[in-house]
Amino acid sequence: MFGIQSSAAIGKSMEIIIPKRFRDAHRAGLRRVAGGGSSSLIGQTVEVMAIRADGTEFPIILSLACWDSGGEMHFGAFMTDITERRAAEAKLEHRATHDQLTRLLGQKAFEHELARSLEDSACVAVFMIDLDNFKSINDSLGHPVGDTLLQSFALRLKAIAAPSWIIGRLGGDEFAIAVPTDAPLPDIQNTVDGLMRRISKTFSVDGHRLQIFASIGVAFGPTDSDNAEELIALADRAMFQAKRSGGRKVKLFDQAMRADIAARRQINDALILASKRDEWELFLQPQFDLSTRQLTGAEVLLRWRHPELGLIEPAVFMPVLETHLVAFEVGQWVLDESCRQLAAWRKTELKLPRISVNLFAAQFHAPSLKGNVMRTLAHHGLEPQDIELEITEKITLNFDRASIGPLYDLVACGVGVALDDFGTGFASLATLTRAPITQLKIDRRFVENIADDPHNRAVVAGMVAISDTLDVGLIAEGVETLEQAEQLQAMGCQIVQGFLFGKPMSAKDFEKFYFDRVACAAVA
Repeated sequence: MFGIQSSAAIGKSMEIIIPKRFRDAHRAGLRRVAGGGSSSLIGQTVEVMAIRADGTEFPIILSLACWDSGGEMHFGAFMTDITERRAAEAKLEHRATHDQLTRLLGQKAFEHELARSLEDSACVAVFMIDLDNFKSINDSLGHPVGDTLLQSFALRLKAIAAPSWIIGRLGGDEFAIAVPTDAPLPDIQNTVDGLMRRISKTFSVDGHRLQIFASIGVAFGPTDSDNAEELIALADRAMFQAKRSGGRKVKLFDQAMRADIAARRQINDALILASKRDEWELFLQPQFDLSTRQLTGAEVLLRWRHPELGLIEPAVFMPVLETHLVAFEVGQWVLDESCRQLAAWRKTELKLPRISVNLFAAQFHAPSLKGNVMRTLAHHGLEPQDIELEITEKITLNFDRASIGPLYDLVACGVGVALDDFGTGFASLATLTRAPITQLKIDRRFVENIADDPHNRAVVAGMVAISDTLDVGLIAEGVETLEQAEQLQAMGCQIVQGFLFGKPMSAKDFEKFYFDRVACAAVA
């Protein structure tokens, strides 16, 4: 254990296995015991450091006994080398605190180190980094290439980091850096500029030359917050703003974002009451066939009628609701109420061919998606062909064929599945190969300037071609002028919805709209 022959150890002082820095304390303890005092080590099992003959130190477990025999003090010890145990524990601790793919700190460890840095430094700048185009690379080239790219990116961050920097991977393609500094804002900007330059340099991965870009959010402690968890959240909010404004940008957290966070918290709390107080309301927007001028269906849209604030627009509450705990509950209510309304109209003179219902991610992730839809249809006496589920590509990202299986089952039963906002995300084309889409919805931003913008016309023409090739339906949103409608029809898009044909309206107003305009075939 110690690398000392017994002949060289017998009769020698115990100090030959005690590191020099502990020998004075050892001698003091011996004198105390010899003088009739006590030792805290006697009868205990403790972990101490020992030294080998070659001078290397290692940990041991020591059990020490002391007894008096014939007026002489005797000591006995049982020692165990725990070097391997400590190495195994260190490995386990590293696995618990570090991301296994990149070897960077994990989220909890990064937060812990940031908290320490906030205590020790006058100022800490926290950078949240999200790779803008990583998902498209991961989807097109595969996860092994994606993993290697993340590892290469982590190595690049380590290479440019100063010794005082704290670097972590918080999950997926999101990284964080904490920079202790007393520097003014311009110097921080230099740091950000340097990060953006190094991030955008080409990576060589498995024969591919890849370039990635990043959205970066920055928050300062203790100016923005002296709490590590909150400071990370604030930097993340700034990063979200950078990404939402098109990516490849840097945003510093500001008071406007703080106000936005406060508003989101208020909405978050109010959403729970909204469900309990039946404040939800369904609006419908008609969909028309340009060639026949006939109503083909209606999209169901959720509205919130607050008792004090009145009708709240979706842009205000939907971003919060989509990730809220009540999202599944609200989504199920929308599905049930939509089917109830359609069935009720079917018993009158209002013959609406089909309704389109937006699906929340919480509903998609639930294992009971197919059962929920089919039971709801059966409960209201409807057929699968009477409903279309609208999804966005964000719902399907990072899910394999098995995860999307319920959508395939629903389509096989006759339920339609529409891909909303087609063409606006990173992976729209990949989504067409991943999910069983029966209809594409052209986003309003491509329709808005279709008459004047050749680029928008080219995009729409491409969508029409994809629709024809894949034999799926196509509908254009946001049609507000006759010129837009004529341009879309000339390009081969026959189904449209928008203010030109009818704004989103309550069920009562939709009934009036139907009998005033649709039944009389007086489409404006």
